Amino acid sequence: MNIIDFISRNIFLKQIFPNGLTESVLLGQIGLNVGGQLSLNIHTQQKPEQEVSKWGIWGKNYNVIVIRLLGLGGENVIINGCKKINYGKINVIKGDNRTFITQTGDEWFIEIDVDHLIFQGCDTYIDGGDDPAL
Repeated sequence: MNIIDFISRNIFLKQIFPNGLTESVLLGQIGLNVGGQLSLNIHTQQKPEQEVSKWGIWGKNYNVIVIRLLGLGGENVIINGCKKINYGKINVIKGDNRTFITQTGDEWFIEIDVDHLIFQGCDTYIDGGDDPAL
């Protein structure tokens, strides 16, 4: 399952990514709160199919889109190799009573059990790579 299909209030996301997030993403921020609330920011370098005028021009004004989400779950969270986490394929695995978001790299692993995710908005930025001035 593509993660956009798992997100509630995803109309805007489906407009800019009609085929879903098909490229690697970065789980940039994961926040856990009491009561099973969680926040998740997904960073993608996938160019949107539809330009958003307030963001500017892809590759000039921005080359990363951050998808901000709130949700419920987080009862079971596994993060290994936190300092080495990078862009990678994101998987949504539906089980009997739980849904897991997983992502794996050569030296890192993330698994979060999630009941529900709700789209909150997007931010953009220029990823300067190894250039700290950007």
